[in-house]
Amino acid sequence: MTVIYAFQDRSGHWHGDPDAPLLDPADQPGRGILTYQPVPGTPEAASPFAGQRLTVLYGVTDLEAGPVTYQLDTGGRFLATWHIHTLLASPMGTAPLPAPSDTPSGPLPAPCLESAFTENGHRYVLTGTRCDNGQLTLELTISSERGDIHGELCGAVTADDLAPLARLLDAASRTRAPAIPSPRQGGGWAPADSARLAARFRQERDFTILTAEFGRSRSVIYEELTRQGLIRTPGSDRTTPVSRPLSEAMQQRRQVHRNTHTRWNNEEERQLAQRCADGVLTPELSNEFGRSEQAIDARLLKIGAVGPAADQARLNAL
Repeated sequence: MTVIYAFQDRSGHWHGDPDAPLLDPADQPGRGILTYQPVPGTPEAASPFAGQRLTVLYGVTDLEAGPVTYQLDTGGRFLATWHIHTLLASPMGTAPLPAPSDTPSGPLPAPCLESAFTENGHRYVLTGTRCDNGQLTLELTISSERGDIHGELCGAVTADDLAPLARLLDAASRTRAPAIPSPRQGGGWAPADSARLAARFRQERDFTILTAEFGRSRSVIYEELTRQGLIRTPGSDRTTPVSRPLSEAMQQRRQVHRNTHTRWNNEEERQLAQRCADGVLTPELSNEFGRSEQAIDARLLKIGAVGPAADQARLNAL
């Protein structure tokens, strides 16, 4: 699989794994430009790389791919490795970058320490940057397999503090914690526990939390929720649905776009791809297929269509 495995920031410093070998030694890494523009209001918006034009390297490596696909300015959509995704998505913490000034300044301080690994489904990334006073600003980010930030640590230490700090963390990890009972794989549910599970499931849908709270495996909790009718098993709802009248709002939308909020079938997608390849633009496709221009753009991206309308859809998605 082709992945983005390294990037160069505006100061010229490389991040990630720029020296990672490609699976085929005869291959050359691809280069592209990525303007990193995270969604405002999300944790990623606080990334030190937000708004930067980054030079990226991509190719087929044995590095683990992350969950996010990035659209390059120069064309192409690629997954990034977990290391790259975590570096881009990590907030700045308490070490903000200096505000730009009118006078030229030197390059941003390059991290002098970068380390990362994955364990038990969590990604741990440690970055250290040398400060003007000689101290190291350390940032530790812990993320899930989906890229959600689970924890952060940030602070300044001297280089001489690193070894004692490592010993302190090692000692803390060896401190005996209260044993967590292993999940019960079977056994019946008491009425009170069954009712409490139903109430908790209406508030909390994370099976990891429910597993720890009730001391039972995912499958046992799933079976109990299914028995109570709170989860539908695949195929259980294949009976003929009761026809319901369209709401007034939906009726008004369908007067404008006759097929709005209806599923696409394979034949419609084939026809859409063909019409796009023929050079038909989005407004005409919207009228022809009875859907909004936004819905046309989304479907063109999903099916990987080729043509002017698809090119415009990719630009709109940036």
